[in-house]
Amino acid sequence: MLQAFINSRTNLGIKFDLRRVKSCLNYLGNPQEKYKSIIVGGTNGKGSVTFYLSNLLSHFTDFKVGRYISPHLVNFNERFVINEKPLEICYLEKISNEVLGKIKDFESEANDKLTEFEIYTVIAFHLFEKENVDIACIEVGMGGKLDATNIVSSENILCSVITNVSFDHMQYLGDTLEKIACEKAGIIKENNIVITGADEPALSVIKEKAKELNTKLIHVDTEQYETYQNKNIEIALKTWQIISEKLNLKCSDYGGKNFLESLQFPGRFQYFKDEKILIDGAHNPAAATELKKLLFEKFPDKQIIYIVGLLDKDYESFLKNLIPEGSTVVCTEPKSERATKKEILAEYLKKINSKAILCTNLEEAIQAAKQMSNDLIVITGSLYLVGEALNVIARKAKPDEAILI
Repeated sequence: MLQAFINSRTNLGIKFDLRRVKSCLNYLGNPQEKYKSIIVGGTNGKGSVTFYLSNLLSHFTDFKVGRYISPHLVNFNERFVINEKPLEICYLEKISNEVLGKIKDFESEANDKLTEFEIYTVIAFHLFEKENVDIACIEVGMGGKLDATNIVSSENILCSVITNVSFDHMQYLGDTLEKIACEKAGIIKENNIVITGADEPALSVIKEKAKELNTKLIHVDTEQYETYQNKNIEIALKTWQIISEKLNLKCSDYGGKNFLESLQFPGRFQYFKDEKILIDGAHNPAAATELKKLLFEKFPDKQIIYIVGLLDKDYESFLKNLIPEGSTVVCTEPKSERATKKEILAEYLKKINSKAILCTNLEEAIQAAKQMSNDLIVITGSLYLVGEALNVIARKAKPDEAILI
Protein backbone atom coordinates (compact mmCIF):
# COMPACT_ATOMS: atom_id res chain seq x y z
CA MET A 1 0.00 0.00 0.00
CA LEU A 2 2.76 2.45 0.94
CA GLN A 3 4.80 2.07 -2.26
CA ALA A 4 1.69 2.18 -4.45
CA PHE A 5 0.52 5.35 -2.70
CA ILE A 6 3.93 7.02 -2.97
CA ASN A 7 4.36 5.94 -6.59
CA SER A 8 1.11 7.72 -7.36
CA ARG A 9 2.79 10.98 -6.30
CA THR A 10 5.95 10.83 -8.40
CA ASN A 11 4.23 12.86 -11.11
CA LEU A 12 3.81 15.76 -8.65
CA GLY A 13 7.56 16.34 -8.79
CA ILE A 14 9.24 18.81 -6.45
CA LYS A 15 7.20 21.57 -4.83
CA PHE A 16 9.01 24.12 -2.68
CA ASP A 17 6.24 25.14 -0.30
CA LEU A 18 6.19 24.34 3.42
CA ARG A 19 2.49 25.07 3.88
CA ARG A 20 1.31 21.56 2.96
CA VAL A 21 3.72 19.62 5.13
CA LYS A 22 3.38 22.09 8.00
CA SER A 23 -0.41 21.80 7.95
CA CYS A 24 -0.25 18.02 7.67
CA LEU A 25 2.12 17.69 10.63
CA ASN A 26 -0.08 20.01 12.65
CA TYR A 27 -3.03 17.74 11.76
CA LEU A 28 -0.98 14.81 13.13
CA GLY A 29 -0.17 16.61 16.38
CA ASN A 30 3.28 17.92 15.36
CA PRO A 31 5.29 14.74 16.01
CA GLN A 32 8.50 16.52 14.92
CA GLU A 33 8.38 18.57 18.13
CA LYS A 34 8.41 15.57 20.49
CA TYR A 35 12.20 15.04 20.43
CA LYS A 36 15.41 16.92 19.64
CA SER A 37 16.76 17.04 16.11
CA ILE A 38 19.92 17.85 14.19
CA ILE A 39 19.27 19.04 10.64
CA VAL A 40 22.02 18.54 8.05
CA GLY A 41 22.10 20.30 4.70
CA GLY A 42 24.70 21.20 2.09
CA THR A 43 25.50 20.30 -1.50
CA ASN A 44 27.79 17.31 -0.96
CA GLY A 45 28.30 15.12 2.10
CA LYS A 46 25.06 15.86 3.90
CA GLY A 47 24.06 12.19 3.83
CA SER A 48 27.48 11.12 5.06
CA VAL A 49 27.54 13.65 7.90
CA THR A 50 24.02 12.59 8.95
CA PHE A 51 25.22 8.97 8.88
CA TYR A 52 28.31 9.79 10.94
CA LEU A 53 26.39 11.81 13.54
CA SER A 54 23.77 9.14 14.12
CA ASN A 55 26.53 6.55 14.49
CA LEU A 56 28.41 8.68 17.02
CA LEU A 57 25.29 9.29 19.08
CA SER A 58 24.19 5.66 18.92
CA HIS A 59 27.63 4.27 19.72
CA PHE A 60 28.80 6.64 22.44
CA THR A 61 25.62 7.60 24.31
CA ASP A 62 22.57 5.92 25.79
CA PHE A 63 20.25 8.01 23.63
CA LYS A 64 17.77 6.40 21.31
CA VAL A 65 18.73 7.90 17.96
CA GLY A 66 16.76 8.11 14.72
CA ARG A 67 18.17 8.82 11.29
CA TYR A 68 16.29 9.98 8.20
CA ILE A 69 18.11 10.15 4.86
CA SER A 70 17.18 10.16 1.18
CA PRO A 71 16.99 8.67 -1.30
CA HIS A 72 17.08 4.99 -0.42
CA LEU A 73 19.35 2.84 -2.56
CA VAL A 74 17.65 -0.56 -2.52
CA ASN A 75 14.82 -0.75 0.04
CA PHE A 76 12.77 2.16 1.35
CA ASN A 77 13.45 1.17 4.98
CA GLU A 78 17.02 2.49 4.53
CA ARG A 79 15.54 5.97 4.98
CA PHE A 80 14.44 5.27 8.55
CA VAL A 81 17.01 3.93 11.02
CA ILE A 82 16.84 3.57 14.81
CA ASN A 83 20.16 3.13 16.63
CA GLU A 84 21.80 2.07 13.36
CA LYS A 85 19.30 -0.69 12.68
CA PRO A 86 16.91 -0.38 9.73
CA LEU A 87 13.37 -1.19 10.76
CA GLU A 88 11.80 -4.39 9.48
CA ILE A 89 9.87 -3.65 6.31
CA CYS A 90 6.70 -5.34 7.57
CA TYR A 91 6.74 -3.22 10.75
CA LEU A 92 7.53 -0.06 8.82
CA GLU A 93 4.70 -0.73 6.39
CA LYS A 94 2.30 -1.19 9.31
CA ILE A 95 3.32 2.15 10.85
CA SER A 96 3.34 3.85 7.46
CA ASN A 97 -0.14 2.63 6.62
CA GLU A 98 -1.41 4.11 9.89
CA VAL A 99 0.05 7.47 8.89
CA LEU A 100 -1.20 7.20 5.32
CA GLY A 101 -4.76 6.95 6.56
CA LYS A 102 -4.32 10.24 8.41
CA ILE A 103 -2.55 11.82 5.46
CA LYS A 104 -5.47 10.90 3.20
CA ASP A 105 -7.91 12.43 5.68
CA PHE A 106 -5.82 15.60 5.80
CA GLU A 107 -5.57 15.80 2.01
CA SER A 108 -9.31 15.35 1.67
CA GLU A 109 -9.96 18.25 4.06
CA ALA A 110 -7.22 20.45 2.61
CA ASN A 111 -8.03 19.60 -1.02
CA ASP A 112 -4.32 19.26 -1.69
CA LYS A 113 -1.78 16.46 -2.11
CA LEU A 114 1.61 15.89 -0.52
CA THR A 115 4.57 15.08 -2.76
CA GLU A 116 6.52 11.83 -2.57
CA PHE A 117 9.29 13.38 -0.44
CA GLU A 118 6.81 15.12 1.84
CA ILE A 119 5.08 11.79 2.54
CA TYR A 120 8.37 10.10 3.41
CA THR A 121 9.26 13.02 5.68
CA VAL A 122 5.93 12.98 7.52
CA ILE A 123 6.33 9.23 8.04
CA ALA A 124 9.82 9.79 9.47
CA PHE A 125 8.67 12.40 11.97
CA HIS A 126 5.72 10.24 13.04
CA LEU A 127 7.86 7.11 13.28
CA PHE A 128 10.47 8.77 15.48
CA GLU A 129 7.73 9.95 17.84
CA LYS A 130 6.23 6.47 17.99
CA GLU A 131 9.66 4.94 18.65
CA ASN A 132 10.33 7.49 21.43
CA VAL A 133 13.66 8.61 20.03
CA ASP A 134 15.66 11.14 22.01
CA ILE A 135 17.48 12.65 19.04
CA ALA A 136 16.76 12.51 15.31
CA CYS A 137 19.46 13.17 12.71
CA ILE A 138 17.66 14.59 9.69
CA GLU A 139 19.13 15.00 6.22
CA VAL A 140 17.72 17.82 4.10
CA GLY A 141 16.32 16.65 0.78
CA MET A 142 17.17 19.62 -1.44
CA GLY A 143 18.11 23.20 -0.64
CA GLY A 144 16.96 23.96 2.87
CA LYS A 145 14.72 26.98 3.31
CA LEU A 146 11.67 25.36 1.72
CA ASP A 147 12.60 21.70 2.15
CA ALA A 148 10.01 19.53 3.91
CA THR A 149 12.52 18.61 6.64
CA ASN A 150 12.92 22.25 7.66
CA ILE A 151 9.84 22.29 9.83
CA VAL A 152 11.20 21.70 13.36
CA SER A 153 11.13 24.71 15.70
CA SER A 154 14.37 26.23 16.98
CA GLU A 155 13.58 25.04 20.51
CA ASN A 156 13.91 21.42 19.38
CA ILE A 157 16.89 21.81 17.06
CA LEU A 158 20.21 21.00 18.73
CA CYS A 159 22.08 22.56 15.82
CA SER A 160 22.04 23.01 12.06
CA VAL A 161 24.83 21.78 9.79
CA ILE A 162 25.68 23.03 6.29
CA THR A 163 28.46 20.83 4.93
CA ASN A 164 29.43 22.92 1.89
CA VAL A 165 27.94 24.81 -1.02
CA SER A 166 28.60 24.11 -4.69
CA PHE A 167 26.61 23.95 -7.93
CA ASP A 168 23.73 21.48 -8.01
CA HIS A 169 19.96 21.63 -8.61
CA MET A 170 20.49 25.06 -10.14
CA GLN A 171 17.06 25.07 -11.78
CA TYR A 172 15.57 25.06 -8.27
CA LEU A 173 18.16 26.78 -6.06
CA GLY A 174 19.68 29.45 -8.27
CA ASP A 175 22.55 29.91 -10.70
CA THR A 176 25.14 31.45 -8.37
CA LEU A 177 26.82 30.13 -5.24
CA GLU A 178 25.38 33.04 -3.30
CA LYS A 179 21.81 32.17 -4.32
CA ILE A 180 22.35 28.49 -3.52
CA ALA A 181 23.91 29.40 -0.16
CA CYS A 182 20.88 31.53 0.66
CA GLU A 183 18.64 28.48 0.19
CA LYS A 184 20.96 26.27 2.25
CA ALA A 185 21.13 28.88 5.02
CA GLY A 186 17.37 28.61 5.41
CA ILE A 187 17.88 25.75 7.89
CA ILE A 188 19.64 28.06 10.35
CA LYS A 189 17.45 28.58 13.42
CA GLU A 190 17.12 31.65 15.62
CA ASN A 191 19.25 31.78 18.80
CA ASN A 192 20.86 28.47 17.96
CA ILE A 193 24.09 27.05 16.49
CA VAL A 194 25.16 26.39 12.90
CA ILE A 195 28.25 24.43 11.89
CA THR A 196 29.55 24.72 8.34
CA GLY A 197 32.47 23.71 6.18
CA ALA A 198 31.45 26.11 3.40
CA ASP A 199 34.00 28.35 1.68
CA GLU A 200 33.63 31.82 0.21
CA PRO A 201 31.54 33.25 -1.30
CA ALA A 202 28.90 31.01 0.28
CA LEU A 203 30.40 31.41 3.76
CA SER A 204 29.63 35.15 3.81
CA VAL A 205 25.97 34.44 3.05
CA ILE A 206 25.79 31.88 5.86
CA LYS A 207 27.54 34.27 8.26
CA GLU A 208 25.09 37.03 7.44
CA LYS A 209 22.09 34.76 8.02
CA ALA A 210 23.52 33.53 11.33
CA LYS A 211 24.11 37.11 12.45
CA GLU A 212 20.56 38.08 11.47
CA LEU A 213 19.16 35.23 13.60
CA ASN A 214 21.52 35.77 16.55
CA THR A 215 22.91 32.29 15.98
CA LYS A 216 26.44 31.18 16.77
CA LEU A 217 28.38 30.18 13.66
CA ILE A 218 31.18 27.65 13.84
CA HIS A 219 33.29 27.31 10.72
CA VAL A 220 35.20 24.08 10.12
CA ASP A 221 38.22 24.75 7.91
CA THR A 222 38.29 21.70 5.66
CA GLU A 223 40.95 22.95 3.22
CA GLN A 224 43.66 20.87 4.90
CA TYR A 225 41.78 17.62 4.25
CA GLU A 226 42.26 16.00 0.87
CA THR A 227 39.13 13.85 0.57
CA TYR A 228 35.44 14.46 1.02
CA GLN A 229 35.37 11.61 3.53
CA ASN A 230 37.93 13.34 5.76
CA LYS A 231 36.15 16.67 5.39
CA ASN A 232 32.82 15.09 6.30
CA ILE A 233 34.36 13.34 9.29
CA GLU A 234 35.80 16.62 10.60
CA ILE A 235 32.45 18.37 10.24
CA ALA A 236 30.73 15.47 12.03
CA LEU A 237 33.32 15.47 14.83
CA LYS A 238 32.99 19.22 15.36
CA THR A 239 29.21 18.87 15.44
CA TRP A 240 29.54 15.98 17.89
CA GLN A 241 31.73 18.17 20.10
CA ILE A 242 29.18 21.01 20.04
CA ILE A 243 26.28 18.67 20.81
CA SER A 244 28.26 17.09 23.64
CA GLU A 245 28.90 20.50 25.19
CA LYS A 246 25.25 21.45 24.80
CA LEU A 247 24.06 18.20 26.44
CA ASN A 248 26.91 17.98 29.00
CA LEU A 249 28.32 14.80 27.49
CA LYS A 250 31.94 13.69 27.45
CA CYS A 251 33.33 13.05 24.01
CA SER A 252 37.06 13.83 24.12
CA ASP A 253 38.38 10.34 24.86
CA TYR A 254 36.10 8.25 22.73
CA GLY A 255 38.28 7.86 19.66
CA GLY A 256 35.51 9.20 17.46
CA LYS A 257 37.73 9.78 14.43
CA ASN A 258 39.01 6.20 14.31
CA PHE A 259 35.47 4.97 14.79
CA LEU A 260 34.11 7.03 11.89
CA GLU A 261 36.98 6.02 9.61
CA SER A 262 36.01 2.39 10.16
CA LEU A 263 32.48 2.93 8.83
CA GLN A 264 31.22 2.40 5.29
CA PHE A 265 28.28 4.51 4.18
CA PRO A 266 26.66 2.42 1.41
CA GLY A 267 27.06 3.76 -2.09
CA ARG A 268 29.84 6.18 -1.24
CA PHE A 269 33.21 5.09 -2.67
CA GLN A 270 32.24 1.50 -1.94
CA TYR A 271 34.53 -1.12 -3.47
CA PHE A 272 33.60 -4.74 -4.16
CA LYS A 273 36.96 -6.48 -4.48
CA ASP A 274 35.87 -9.77 -6.03
CA GLU A 275 33.67 -8.06 -8.60
CA LYS A 276 36.30 -5.35 -9.19
CA ILE A 277 33.52 -2.78 -9.10
CA LEU A 278 33.52 0.54 -7.27
CA ILE A 279 30.28 2.47 -6.83
CA ASP A 280 29.95 6.10 -5.83
CA GLY A 281 26.95 8.40 -5.66
CA ALA A 282 28.74 11.44 -7.08
CA HIS A 283 26.22 13.39 -9.15
CA ASN A 284 27.44 16.97 -9.52
CA PRO A 285 30.62 18.63 -10.84
CA ALA A 286 32.29 19.13 -7.44
CA ALA A 287 31.72 15.51 -6.46
CA ALA A 288 33.02 14.36 -9.86
CA THR A 289 36.26 16.25 -9.29
CA GLU A 290 36.66 14.65 -5.88
CA LEU A 291 35.93 11.17 -7.22
CA LYS A 292 38.50 11.53 -10.01
CA LYS A 293 41.15 12.56 -7.49
CA LEU A 294 40.35 9.62 -5.21
CA LEU A 295 40.42 7.12 -8.05
CA PHE A 296 43.88 8.21 -9.15
CA GLU A 297 45.07 8.10 -5.55
CA LYS A 298 43.65 4.67 -4.69
CA PHE A 299 43.96 2.97 -8.10
CA PRO A 300 46.90 4.68 -9.86
CA ASP A 301 47.74 1.78 -12.18
CA LYS A 302 44.28 0.49 -13.00
CA GLN A 303 42.58 0.65 -16.37
CA ILE A 304 39.21 2.12 -15.43
CA ILE A 305 36.02 1.61 -17.39
CA TYR A 306 33.32 4.05 -16.32
CA ILE A 307 29.61 3.30 -16.25
CA VAL A 308 27.72 6.57 -16.03
CA GLY A 309 24.04 7.42 -15.76
CA LEU A 310 22.78 10.82 -14.67
CA LEU A 311 19.51 12.51 -13.87
CA ASP A 312 18.63 16.04 -15.00
CA LYS A 313 22.04 17.43 -14.09
CA ASP A 314 24.85 19.52 -15.53
CA TYR A 315 26.16 16.48 -17.35
CA GLU A 316 28.81 18.36 -19.32
CA SER A 317 30.63 19.68 -16.24
CA PHE A 318 30.20 16.34 -14.48
CA LEU A 319 31.75 14.35 -17.33
CA LYS A 320 34.47 16.93 -17.98
CA ASN A 321 35.52 16.86 -14.31
CA LEU A 322 35.44 13.06 -13.98
CA ILE A 323 36.51 11.44 -17.25
CA PRO A 324 40.19 11.56 -18.32
CA GLU A 325 40.74 12.13 -22.03
CA GLY A 326 40.83 8.89 -23.99
CA SER A 327 38.76 6.92 -21.48
CA THR A 328 36.01 4.45 -22.30
CA VAL A 329 32.60 5.22 -20.82
CA VAL A 330 29.56 2.97 -20.87
CA CYS A 331 26.50 5.23 -20.94
CA THR A 332 23.22 4.04 -19.51
CA GLU A 333 20.16 5.54 -17.81
CA PRO A 334 18.97 5.25 -14.19
CA LYS A 335 15.41 4.01 -13.78
CA SER A 336 13.91 7.47 -13.42
CA GLU A 337 11.78 9.78 -15.52
CA ARG A 338 14.43 12.43 -14.85
CA ALA A 339 17.24 10.40 -16.45
CA THR A 340 19.45 12.11 -19.01
CA LYS A 341 19.33 10.22 -22.30
CA LYS A 342 22.42 8.05 -22.81
CA GLU A 343 22.73 9.34 -26.38
CA ILE A 344 23.17 12.88 -25.04
CA LEU A 345 25.99 11.73 -22.74
CA ALA A 346 27.65 9.86 -25.61
CA GLU A 347 27.53 12.90 -27.87
CA TYR A 348 29.32 15.05 -25.30
CA LEU A 349 31.93 12.35 -24.55
CA LYS A 350 32.98 12.48 -28.20
CA LYS A 351 33.70 16.19 -27.74
CA ILE A 352 36.13 15.45 -24.91
CA ASN A 353 37.87 12.69 -26.88
CA SER A 354 36.46 9.76 -24.95
CA LYS A 355 34.87 6.60 -26.29
CA ALA A 356 31.20 6.02 -25.52
CA ILE A 357 29.31 2.73 -25.54
CA LEU A 358 25.52 2.75 -25.12
CA CYS A 359 23.70 0.15 -23.05
CA THR A 360 19.99 -0.09 -22.36
CA ASN A 361 20.29 -1.09 -18.70
CA LEU A 362 22.86 -1.45 -15.94
CA GLU A 363 23.29 -5.23 -16.14
CA GLU A 364 24.05 -4.95 -19.83
CA ALA A 365 26.45 -2.09 -19.05
CA ILE A 366 28.35 -4.15 -16.46
CA GLN A 367 28.68 -7.07 -18.89
CA ALA A 368 30.02 -4.74 -21.58
CA ALA A 369 32.49 -3.13 -19.16
CA LYS A 370 33.81 -6.50 -17.97
CA GLN A 371 34.54 -7.52 -21.54
CA MET A 372 36.75 -4.45 -21.92
CA SER A 373 38.69 -4.45 -18.65
CA ASN A 374 39.55 -6.81 -15.84
CA ASP A 375 41.01 -3.99 -13.72
CA LEU A 376 38.28 -1.73 -12.36
CA ILE A 377 34.72 -0.71 -13.21
CA VAL A 378 33.43 2.53 -11.69
CA ILE A 379 29.66 3.05 -11.56
CA THR A 380 28.60 6.62 -10.80
CA GLY A 381 26.46 9.62 -11.74
CA SER A 382 23.35 9.06 -9.64
CA LEU A 383 22.37 7.55 -6.31
CA TYR A 384 19.53 5.87 -8.18
CA LEU A 385 22.05 4.14 -10.47
CA VAL A 386 24.15 3.21 -7.43
CA GLY A 387 21.06 1.63 -5.87
CA GLU A 388 20.53 -0.44 -9.00
CA ALA A 389 24.20 -1.47 -8.87
CA LEU A 390 23.87 -2.65 -5.28
CA ASN A 391 20.92 -4.78 -6.36
CA VAL A 392 22.88 -6.33 -9.21
CA ILE A 393 26.00 -6.93 -7.10
CA ALA A 394 23.98 -8.39 -4.23
CA ARG A 395 22.86 -11.22 -6.51
CA LYS A 396 26.48 -12.17 -7.15
CA ALA A 397 28.65 -10.96 -4.27
CA LYS A 398 29.00 -12.14 -0.71
CA PRO A 399 27.30 -9.88 1.86
CA ASP A 400 30.62 -8.86 3.41
CA GLU A 401 32.57 -8.50 0.18
CA ALA A 402 32.62 -4.69 0.19
CA ILE A 403 35.85 -3.43 1.74
CA LEU A 404 37.10 -0.09 3.00
CA ILE A 405 39.92 1.38 0.94
